[in-house]
Amino acid sequence: MKKIISSVFALFVVVSCGREIVDSQMIDKFNYVNKSNDDINIFSYHQGKKIKHDIFKDKTYSQQLENNFGSIDDIIFYADSVKIIYGNSKYKTWKSTDNDTRNIILRFDNYTKTSEKENYNEYQFIFTTQDASLTQPCNGNCN
Repeated sequence: MKKIISSVFALFVVVSCGREIVDSQMIDKFNYVNKSNDDINIFSYHQGKKIKHDIFKDKTYSQQLENNFGSIDDIIFYADSVKIIYGNSKYKTWKSTDNDTRNIILRFDNYTKTSEKENYNEYQFIFTTQDASLTQPCNGNCN
């Protein structure tokens, strides 16, 4: 009987090691504001998976990241690369290694913090008409 109790206790200790007790949830919200005068499609590529995000002209697209529990699969800045298409006629591609102030993959470097509360932060990235002017033509195949 002592052996069983010892084994159960040892198993409990092994299973519980490395686990943290989370008292509260930390949330980061990311707002992408389209001031480019074109509808925008963002294709994010993460470990071979392609996800499309649409941001219409003068609209905001938001993503929320639950830092303690959330999935990162569809979060734009976790992508290996993104292709941003403006008005279905021109595009810009960013890779995670591109060090530029307009690269949306570089989240904290290129985003503006707009709100900070306990367990909640909000960030913003604004697409401008200048961003759209620094693109290449799609030549009929933007996707």
